[in-house]
Amino acid sequence: MSLVRAALDRLFPPDPGWLRLIAAVSATLAGLTTFVIVALMGTIAGVPVIDRVLGFAIALFIAATVRDSTIHQKLTTIAIGGVGACASTIVAALLIDQPMADAVLLPAMMFVIAFFSVRSPRHGSIGLVSLIAYLIALVSKQPAETLPLRLLVIVVAATVAALVRCVLIPERPESEIERLRHEVRSCISKVLALVAAAVGKGSWTAASRRRLRRQASRLDEIIMLAQARLVSSAKQPAYPGWGWLQLFEIQLATRRVEQIALQDLGGPEERVALLSRIEVIGAAGQQAPLPPAPGRLGGALDMLGHVLSEMPVGEPDYPAFVPPAASPPAWRPALQTATASTLAIACSELILPNRWYWAAFAAFVMFRETRSRGESVAKGTAFVIGTTAGLVAGQLLATLLSGHELQSIVAIVIAVFLAFQANVIAYSVMVFWITVILGLMFGMMGYFTFDVLLTRLEESAIGVASGVLVACLVLVRRERDVTEEAAAAFLNALRNLVRGAAAVLLEGKPTRNLASHILGTGQRFRELEAVAASEQSSFGMVRRERLRRRVMVLGACENWGRELGTICLRSGRIEDAGLTKIAADALARTDATLGYLTGAGSKTAGAIAGADTANNVVPAGADDPISHAVHLLLRLDAALDRVAAIRDERASVR
Repeated sequence: MSLVRAALDRLFPPDPGWLRLIAAVSATLAGLTTFVIVALMGTIAGVPVIDRVLGFAIALFIAATVRDSTIHQKLTTIAIGGVGACASTIVAALLIDQPMADAVLLPAMMFVIAFFSVRSPRHGSIGLVSLIAYLIALVSKQPAETLPLRLLVIVVAATVAALVRCVLIPERPESEIERLRHEVRSCISKVLALVAAAVGKGSWTAASRRRLRRQASRLDEIIMLAQARLVSSAKQPAYPGWGWLQLFEIQLATRRVEQIALQDLGGPEERVALLSRIEVIGAAGQQAPLPPAPGRLGGALDMLGHVLSEMPVGEPDYPAFVPPAASPPAWRPALQTATASTLAIACSELILPNRWYWAAFAAFVMFRETRSRGESVAKGTAFVIGTTAGLVAGQLLATLLSGHELQSIVAIVIAVFLAFQANVIAYSVMVFWITVILGLMFGMMGYFTFDVLLTRLEESAIGVASGVLVACLVLVRRERDVTEEAAAAFLNALRNLVRGAAAVLLEGKPTRNLASHILGTGQRFRELEAVAASEQSSFGMVRRERLRRRVMVLGACENWGRELGTICLRSGRIEDAGLTKIAADALARTDATLGYLTGAGSKTAGAIAGADTANNVVPAGADDPISHAVHLLLRLDAALDRVAAIRDERASVR
């Protein structure tokens, strides 16, 4: 059953707020509408099938890749993308009798696209659309006399994409936010249902523990999406319902229920009351004060019910936009892309003359949105696996639908939807559906044979092999280096967060950017998780285990730092002299340890270790927010000391 669930999760991964579904509808509608318009144009003047495919592909990729936030910015990107597609089509037509020039120009074009794609999503969208138009022109080899009609098709495609993205299916932040809030409620209900089932039985099974952790992780992802939408829409009127800070508190309260439930389900005499409280919270939050629920789990449930029913009054200003962590210089992936595509073209010319297009494209995608050698190799492997499986499916479908244009378009539309569903989450599945789409398109253009698809597979292998060679020899960026950079970015963000909290707790001075520090710390940790996963899949057991422990401890630090920052946004200065001394000492040690870990300071004496010590120095029964903030500081102090020990352990075995 778990294998079936895992397979379904890869084919149909969760889509919070229907964001991928709506993106798929927009892109597919743009492509399909353009296809129909170009087909109708064929009733007036002769329009070859390849131009219908050209219009479909350009409209699809424009609608799918535009990422601007305002309508004016979207229209600008779409217009420039259309101009880029026209320019690349003209160049390909003019070089139709000069295959050597084609082969030389493509790596140069890929270099420019890869270089500017690092700078902004707009450059990436324009570059990708131009590249698709150029590759279609190379495959079809239509002469210059057909240029006016093809340019008209591109203009129609860009116009349709603009109408779909800006008029028919515009992005409505308030609707997206409300759908995401609904997803948050649904996730919390599922978490509570799992906890209730365990409370009723009095124990957990291994499977139910996994389901609870998976559901809690999904809640984290949905809340991050909702917060990003709220922050990006902060200049618009406030939306009714949970605000971005309350979403933080809901996330923390739900996580606390999860963590306590996994450790303590309460005694037999407490479980009836716990089940009753879960039912009340799941039905309508906690609308009115209720008697305290028993035990630690009861306290966590009461807190969750309170947060869910609390009105978002007096929220701080929305945090500023948090830019991504510093990326490597743009010339590195650009040079690797150009070198790999050149090598792929050269090898293809030796093995498969005049069939080098797909090999060059395979080399191109290997370095798109990858950060290290390991990620590039993994992406290339997934590309070959997806292409191989797509080859079989594409052969079958194209054979069955040969000569049936309408049925082929329907199949392409379905494949586009499924490719969007797999996008980012399951790269090999996305490549599978793209390969199926290409097989169907080749069939519609009249170029389809099994030999053609088999050639695609051979070209993919050549392109990926070229990419692997370049990734391992040219400007190599090791996984460990990328992980260390991501860890340093996270620790620096955490240091800013802790310093902002210190200003509130010790001086009573609200930090203007504290909210942005909270968001930035969470974002940096997600980036660290992503690159660490790549390193963990590449090396031996000892290094994997050491990295796993390090990321696990840093994850706890991110969680405690987020909770600390959230408290400081709504609380003030510590008034108790004893707590002030404890907090000041912990903050000093934490700042020093963070300085040591980021290379900005020297190692200091060990921190207070463990939650038990924290419970001894903070007065027992002090559950007010300020006392809890001091608890969190002590936990951060101890955890970061553990991270320093792991670092020293790693250094000693080098």
